[in-house]
Amino acid sequence: MKSQIRWGRVIAAALFSELGVIATLIATSTVYTFLIAPGRSAAEYQRFAELAGYYVAPPASGLAVFLSVLWLSRRLGTHFALNGTLTGIAAAILASGFLFAARPEDRLMYLVSFALRIAGGYLGGVVAQTLHRRRSAYEISAAAEGGSIK
Repeated sequence: MKSQIRWGRVIAAALFSELGVIATLIATSTVYTFLIAPGRSAAEYQRFAELAGYYVAPPASGLAVFLSVLWLSRRLGTHFALNGTLTGIAAAILASGFLFAARPEDRLMYLVSFALRIAGGYLGGVVAQTLHRRRSAYEISAAAEGGSIK
């Protein structure tokens, strides 16, 4: 029996989500450096990058996993939430090394980030399942009316 878990896509989606978080942090720092506050010292930019990582990374990680799960589940027919949740767990495992290297006062942020990754994965799976059901209902009604499906 074929597994309902698309492990290759789960791992790929987790990797893409982590790349999305990194891209978001780079974009945030770049916009701050060149558009919002040009001409500051390197120490000020470093401090901003730390704050951006602390406040931007957790919601960005949840959103990135959510979007990655929507990509992952394009070809699924069932088990959307399971595949999404596993993607969130895989993304949290990928980022777990940062928890051990973090300063003690930053560890709570990492735990929140991990929870948001898992929640984003689950919610992405639920949304993907809803979209799949709507698309299927539309295709059935279009076929019943004799129309073409695009």
